[in-house]
Amino acid sequence: MDCVFEKDQCDIFLVTKLPYLPRNGRELAFTPSRLELLHSSEGSRAVTYNRLGFVYKLRLLRSPCSKKFSRILSRLRANYLFIMASTLPTPEALDRMGDIDPEIKPLQDKATAAWQMPEGVEPETLIKMMRAGLDKLPIPPPDADVEEHKSSYTTRDDTTLRLCVFKPARDSSRPLPLFVWYHGGGGCLGSPESTAAFCRTIVKDHRCVVVAPQYRLAPEYKSPAQVEDSRDALKHIVAHVSDFGADASVGLLIGGESAGAVIAAVLALQARDEPLSSPLTGLYLTAGSYFNPDDIPAEYKDHYRSRFDPACIGSPMLSKTAKAAFDACLQGDYSSPMFKAALWPSGHAGLPKTYLQTCGQDINRDEGILYTDLLAKSGVETRLDVYPGCPHCFWHLFPDVAQAKKWRAETQEGIAWLLEK
Repeated sequence: MDCVFEKDQCDIFLVTKLPYLPRNGRELAFTPSRLELLHSSEGSRAVTYNRLGFVYKLRLLRSPCSKKFSRILSRLRANYLFIMASTLPTPEALDRMGDIDPEIKPLQDKATAAWQMPEGVEPETLIKMMRAGLDKLPIPPPDADVEEHKSSYTTRDDTTLRLCVFKPARDSSRPLPLFVWYHGGGGCLGSPESTAAFCRTIVKDHRCVVVAPQYRLAPEYKSPAQVEDSRDALKHIVAHVSDFGADASVGLLIGGESAGAVIAAVLALQARDEPLSSPLTGLYLTAGSYFNPDDIPAEYKDHYRSRFDPACIGSPMLSKTAKAAFDACLQGDYSSPMFKAALWPSGHAGLPKTYLQTCGQDINRDEGILYTDLLAKSGVETRLDVYPGCPHCFWHLFPDVAQAKKWRAETQEGIAWLLEK
């Protein structure tokens, strides 16, 4: 469906996908630094624009305007304020997002054989096979611009687990924000060391301290051990933030990828309800899942499609077989808010601004889109980037394709947005 921008005071219309959400939670205002220009000829009443099936309606307000927005305008140093309300993509647009990206298709065809999970194998055996494959992947050598060391924390059952700490190698006279990053792997795979390349990039691009915690994995440790360990890690890190060379007053972000996003989404809600010694200021969630598939809210049922889409189910990075193995080993309770953040009983208002990403050919795709909508309706400042035709966490398997380069650029932009005051 095309989106229509009603003509208000001007025949030039501007649109951006990076929202600033005022307190009323219904209208989105956009900064002038990230605008795309659309042209409407003299006398035209409207222009149309289609972006991944999202439906937008925009009107233009000239400055000066009401006191309600004057402070926003002053901060943005803008002559205009652009207000936009959005709706969800149409079901047809969601289905099109599952069509494989033409650049990725030949690469995925080759990769499918290597990533194909054998049928009829016990879930625990599949996890061991996947772990063995991941153990063969090299960890990039140290970066001279990043200082790294190991630390530790103690869980509620007195187990000592690792913390991987990354910070700028050169001393900085300015205080450094803190970013706590949780790795992915279905709750069964991965380690903080496996995220080293990503953490180093964040340190260099944003002059911050990144701490990546270890959490215990299934099948050895069933859910909710992963969330409990991660909560214990976060409490320890925030209580000792200065020991890591960071200053939470200039920024305290948490985030995660895939299963790490599932964890981080829950931790943010816990931190809102049971405040940490310093408040969270931003949340980054990429390729995670947040809903109970068997109990989707009525308003979202027509839009919850990727978990049943053959293209998404058969995608090599998170296939139906791999997902079933993760579920069997993790034994997460899909009806529990400790496993699915959308179910949180006290709602989602009051969360820090949140940057989300979702992949088009991924069974988790619609989770990210719908959770963005749920947060926005709760008054949370949100930003969402979608990668049509791309499998789950495709940037690892296909790092050189155009969409992966776009993901890297937008990830840096999104984290910068989270760090903005």
